[in-house]
Amino acid sequence: IFDQGFWASCARLLRPMARFNMLRCALFVLLQRGGLAVHSSSAEKTQRGVDGDHRVIVRFTDHSDSFEHEVEKYKKSKGVVRAKPLKQLRMAVVTLQSEEAQDEFIDELDGDEAVELAVPDTWVYADDFKSPRKVAPEAELKPMRSFAEVLEHRSQCSSNPACRARGLTTGACCPVPDGTMLSCCSMHLEPTTVALQAYHATYVSVTGEGAISARAPGMLAESKLEMMVHDDESVSFRTVFGAYLSAAETGWVTAVARDIGEREKFTLVFNRENGTFALGTSEGRFVTVEPTGYVLANRPTSDLWEGFIISKVEGKNQRFPNDPGVNQLWGMNSWARNDIDAPEAWRMWTGELGAGIVVGVIDTGIDYTHEDLREQMWVNPKEIPGNGIDDDGNGFVDDVHGADFANNDGDPLDDQLHGTHCSGTIAGV
Repeated sequence: IFDQGFWASCARLLRPMARFNMLRCALFVLLQRGGLAVHSSSAEKTQRGVDGDHRVIVRFTDHSDSFEHEVEKYKKSKGVVRAKPLKQLRMAVVTLQSEEAQDEFIDELDGDEAVELAVPDTWVYADDFKSPRKVAPEAELKPMRSFAEVLEHRSQCSSNPACRARGLTTGACCPVPDGTMLSCCSMHLEPTTVALQAYHATYVSVTGEGAISARAPGMLAESKLEMMVHDDESVSFRTVFGAYLSAAETGWVTAVARDIGEREKFTLVFNRENGTFALGTSEGRFVTVEPTGYVLANRPTSDLWEGFIISKVEGKNQRFPNDPGVNQLWGMNSWARNDIDAPEAWRMWTGELGAGIVVGVIDTGIDYTHEDLREQMWVNPKEIPGNGIDDDGNGFVDDVHGADFANNDGDPLDDQLHGTHCSGTIAGV
């Protein structure tokens, strides 16, 4: 069902509705009514015994000159403990001393032309309806496992109560025999599949022998690369043959390494003028593509030939829509592990598997006339549209597509756009 056009319209809808407190309230009401336990950072403060546990996520506009400079200014704002820029996403995480400082900081950003969105970072617990999850004291936290170790651990039945409840006590449980994806099957730790398009409009592709070139005018199966983000914000690329891109001291780029070392790590440098990324190597050089298609890592600086368009493409556990704007929505699918794994969910629950499923959305309403939603709308079978009568006797007249519980009528037409945005994520055509 997620096939055409919603993505671009979703991006258009999201920008004008960046009213911070409205989003905060909508999230709180939606989760509370849905039976989830919502605990702000201040609720955790008592358990953790630390100050400065109130965070704000800030997203900057594309036309802001230097968001890193803005982040430096935040460090001097009242109540701010720390401010960390997320360079690849043009975002920042700002930690504040108290809830009051958090609210004042958000009010301070309201109207700032450099800021597109600023919202509190809210703790949400959906796996325990009685009490917040216990957070271990800092001294008791175990050392961080590697990417592969975490992924392997989370796939095991022994680490997940949902698996044990189904009688699965050994081996992997993702998915369980009936195909259900349990909570331990989160795809957040999986690499993001991408393709690298060079300045010359050709795609980087590899061979089974490890040779790399950029001569293909279109994307091939061999052009797909799994991109992994490391803790130091560097990235690595794994080919469909299981090898990693590697930049040698000689300047050659190959794909024969089976393990990740320093030569298999690249730094992404974003060029705001043309929206491309340069790939910096551990030797302080940049990867370039020559007009002949040769891929080398021998340039001391980055210019046009060193710029790549990194496009997110459908991976083995994903299903992508054909909307040209899908790569603009980092919240749906992001290489920085901060998305909602929409392509993974669409693979499981679109097409025949999604047929007949009705989802109730408690939000600001819905634009049921929207081109990407009107054919997806639930219709009340017991209500006759437009006759001015409460046919089904539920207290709402002409509640064909739902009801407006704020104005107490049968017309849920959205007047703030947030509910339309969320509904499109769920079931946009």
